[in-house]
Amino acid sequence: MELIALAAGVAAALIVCLVAITARLLRDNAALRRKTIALDETVEGLSGRVAQLTESEERHRRLVDGQGDLIVQRDEQGRIVFANDAYAGLMGALARDIIGATRSHTVEERGELRAELDGSTTYDEYVRTGAGHRWIAWRAAPVPNAQGQAMLRQSVGRDITARKSAEAALGLAREKAEAANSAKSRFLATVSHEIRTPLNGIMGMADLMLDTKLSPEQRAYVGAVKSSGETLLSLIDEILDFSKIEAGRLDLSPAAFDLIPLVEGVAELLAPRAHAKGLELVVGIAPDLPRRLIADATRFRQVLMNLTGNAVKFTDHGGVALTLHQDAGSLVIRVQDTGPGIAADDLKRIFAEFEQGETTYARRHAGTGLGLPITRRIVEHMGGALTVETKLGKGSVFTATVGLVPADETPAPVERLDGLNILIVSSGSVEAVVLGRRLKARGATVSRAVDVDSLPTEGRFDCVLLDQRLGDETLNTVVARLKDRCDRLVLVVTPAARGEVARWREHGVNGWLVSPVREASLVMQVRPSSPGIASGDPLTDQAPEARILPATRPLTVLLAED
Repeated sequence: MELIALAAGVAAALIVCLVAITARLLRDNAALRRKTIALDETVEGLSGRVAQLTESEERHRRLVDGQGDLIVQRDEQGRIVFANDAYAGLMGALARDIIGATRSHTVEERGELRAELDGSTTYDEYVRTGAGHRWIAWRAAPVPNAQGQAMLRQSVGRDITARKSAEAALGLAREKAEAANSAKSRFLATVSHEIRTPLNGIMGMADLMLDTKLSPEQRAYVGAVKSSGETLLSLIDEILDFSKIEAGRLDLSPAAFDLIPLVEGVAELLAPRAHAKGLELVVGIAPDLPRRLIADATRFRQVLMNLTGNAVKFTDHGGVALTLHQDAGSLVIRVQDTGPGIAADDLKRIFAEFEQGETTYARRHAGTGLGLPITRRIVEHMGGALTVETKLGKGSVFTATVGLVPADETPAPVERLDGLNILIVSSGSVEAVVLGRRLKARGATVSRAVDVDSLPTEGRFDCVLLDQRLGDETLNTVVARLKDRCDRLVLVVTPAARGEVARWREHGVNGWLVSPVREASLVMQVRPSSPGIASGDPLTDQAPEARILPATRPLTVLLAED
């Protein structure tokens, strides 16, 4: 019985253990099942992610290949670790076949390496590939890894063979065009120069004919011939200058020259043309400008002649003022007129070759339209600029700014007129204003009257400048009212009216000035100590009679002229 009880106890214990073990196994099995399910889910998610990455990589590769650019990556040893289909195709191989290679194409020519701001390097290569010779423009840059270290170097290239061929063709065409243009310029220069010789003969003979006895009708015909010749000569000069510029032969010859005589000489050359149109022409040179400059005097004179001549040509009423001053180390040339002004549309093209402000077939002013373009080229060649300000119906102001290079380090002393009280009587709108500025710049006190009614009723003047263009009646009244209230009466006349000065001596006029007025003459005449007409003014001295001297021996004369 005891044995049976003991066996029953052991069996019961075993059953309990088996039950516990079974329960534990069941629990472990459930946990394992849960882990298996979780792992299956993870694997499924990773598979989806891998599929997404594969699709993204494929899409990225298709995008890269679709760009047409050549892309290749190399490691630190120069081995290819990646190449897109465009690069592999150009090299005549598959992308997988060139992975690991260090050389895939032959470089026959390489351009200059250029470092860019972003750290990349650009250069051009002429290479021999499986598809033939090609020009490739490369941009190479380091590619950092996850730690930010540059482990790879990526090069992106683009086939520029077509562009290089077009550039070569364009360069060849440009060379041919330049050669043709040079030949044209030489032809123009040669022909224009040869035309000058017979033309000068025509003008010379016209001058000789005008010195002979001619009927009024004949004189008019000869004058027309001479005028036409002068116009043609001016056109030829412009064509010659233009051909020199086009051929790149506009060379400057800087040298020291006297500024005032050159500027005043230009004004005196243009004065007859201006006065024939009833225009005022005046020059104003700032007293603080150096007397001598270093520049190409011939080209400098041409700039003044073109700008001032244009102003005279296109102005019908009022006048033209040529003024010079310095500003911030530069010489500023201003030519102001009271002409018709320039329309806004015309401003865009007046500096272009063969263009003029007048575009109709019935133009009143002949010309090639080269004056302003040539002037602008000369000014720019001098390191300056030419600009224009204009108002339709009110006139224009052309301003040329060039470098100011004094010939002398020590400026010449400026003769001052401090303390002088000067009155200008003139109805003109240009000359009186500029004369007043010139006198004020030297320290004089200047006032102005435009007619008899505006004359000052009191006060005394050191000098009174009278404009001869006021007319005899007005001048008589002005002289009568002011001769006892001033020390000097100075008459300003045009060149054609110089002969009238002598008769004004009897009315109390002490001196005279010819318009356009020279600076030295102006200063000399307004000073109280200036000699009067009676004391040796050249106007009162009669020209000596011509005398024929007997020849003591035969004379041989050589006349050389162009």
